[in-house]
Amino acid sequence: MKIAILGPINKNDFHPLIKKKELKRLPNGHGVSPISNLAISLLELGHEVSVITLSPDIKGSKNFVYKNKRLKIYFCQLRHRWLRFFGLLYGKEINNLKKAIQQDNPEIIHANWIYEYAFATYNSKKKYILTNHDVPHVILRHQKTLIRLIRFFMGYISLKRAKIITTPSKYAKLQTKKYTKKPIYVIPNTAIEKKLLTFKIKEKKINKKIKIVMLNNGFSPFKNIKIALKSFKEFNKFSPNSSLHLFGYQMQNGEVPGTNRGSQACYIWAKKNNLHKNVIFNGHVQHVDLIKILHKYDVLLHTSLEETFGTIYIEAMIKGVPIIAGKKSGSTPEIIKNNGLLVDVKKSEEIIKALKKYLQNPNLWKKIRYKAYYNAKSIYNNETIVKEYLKLYKKVLKNPNT
Repeated sequence: MKIAILGPINKNDFHPLIKKKELKRLPNGHGVSPISNLAISLLELGHEVSVITLSPDIKGSKNFVYKNKRLKIYFCQLRHRWLRFFGLLYGKEINNLKKAIQQDNPEIIHANWIYEYAFATYNSKKKYILTNHDVPHVILRHQKTLIRLIRFFMGYISLKRAKIITTPSKYAKLQTKKYTKKPIYVIPNTAIEKKLLTFKIKEKKINKKIKIVMLNNGFSPFKNIKIALKSFKEFNKFSPNSSLHLFGYQMQNGEVPGTNRGSQACYIWAKKNNLHKNVIFNGHVQHVDLIKILHKYDVLLHTSLEETFGTIYIEAMIKGVPIIAGKKSGSTPEIIKNNGLLVDVKKSEEIIKALKKYLQNPNLWKKIRYKAYYNAKSIYNNETIVKEYLKLYKKVLKNPNT
């Protein structure tokens, strides 16, 4: 089967298929997503796969095409956010993505996210399925901006006209039902890189030098990082040797020369509010490098107010890092269940209580660590997940009305 997958990627996530020298000369892509694992898994099953994505380092309307014996990637121009908005509402991005689809000429398209990728797919007139990773009205509630309002309407239109939709969680399906009466299938994200499945956790003890890690791409309100910093300051009084390690865009240490204010947003706010003591601001680190060191931390604290899946949960579970996350944060309770501690992340006292609970109950921390590890390995197997997608692809291709 010839399949085109549309969505954001980071080039480095394709390191199993692309040599280091070749990776260096490729455009970066934008953001980390599960579609790299999906593409790699489909290739391993013998299918012909192309990935079509956007990248801010592409200049002009000519797409950059990378090809090796196994994989083809089309990189299309991604303009600055405000240029996208004022420049015919993402029109250039949509048009360039459509050109890539026409050039590739796949049998079927798997469009990921419900914005420009979905619009380009629909405009191509090709058969497709759409995976919805967002809940537009919930994000708009947390980010009341003009851009998010436009994104809301784009998502609304995409979901209305798609004939076959998948979501990564039951929660996302429930929210997506508000936009459409078409069939919605729940298929988890291909969250785990094949190499990660072979990872074996080693015996470890939690001690007073507890290392808490947070991974967030952005300092936006729905990421809810401010309350995490406030909670850590209070917890740090109880456990003065503990440390909080922040990774992601806008998490850069403001004292590092050459960093811009945008990348320092979290540090600037934390310092202004005297919340930076024992907090390590690491900034953006390549996903492939971050996964290599994730097991060195003792607890993953994830205070996001909204998650439709939360790939980081699965990665933390596989790496033996117990989790604290929101009991009302979208799909979080569904994904974590009994594999971590669920709290109201809007309440600082509950976050502090959960951190203390892990520190004061090492047997509980150990029990959750191993239970989560084995559950993630058994449930989130990429090969099983990809076979579910293949059933849908075949169904779409056989049905003349899709």
